Amino acid sequence: MKKMSLFTGLLLLVASTTVAMAGPGGKGAGMGPGRGMNASVLSGLDLTAEQSEEVRALRESHRKEITPLRTQLLHKRAELRLLWMQTNLDHDSIRAKQKELHNLTWHIQEKATDYLLAFRRLLTPEQVSKFLAQGQGRGHGYGPGRGLYGQGMGLDGSR
Repeated sequence: MKKMSLFTGLLLLVASTTVAMAGPGGKGAGMGPGRGMNASVLSGLDLTAEQSEEVRALRESHRKEITPLRTQLLHKRAELRLLWMQTNLDHDSIRAKQKELHNLTWHIQEKATDYLLAFRRLLTPEQVSKFLAQGQGRGHGYGPGRGLYGQGMGLDGSR
């Protein structure tokens, strides 16, 4: 009975998380590298028709690569939550699952970097300047407002 409850809980967690992460328009809507690199950002770059098609193909290719990885990440997170919910914690299993999450997250970040580098190669120097002026392409490191050291705190602990 206890195993069935845990399985049902995991299933509901994965299902609800998958739906929440998909959101309107799927994960790619404003959530790619450069966070918020959406139609309004792209329209401000004055892309040629050829560039627009190349960007579309690049985004689609990236989305196809990254979607299964994000799904795996959601499943691994759910599995880790279940491990933490056990009465008798298995320290080795928790550490192993955490390492899997870390490696998967790193792989996703590498794909995001590859995508952003390929995107930037499509742009002219003037378009790159506009892109940077819009606050895009600055990377994904920790800083103010990032979660590692709490809401709004930087690495040095300052606000």
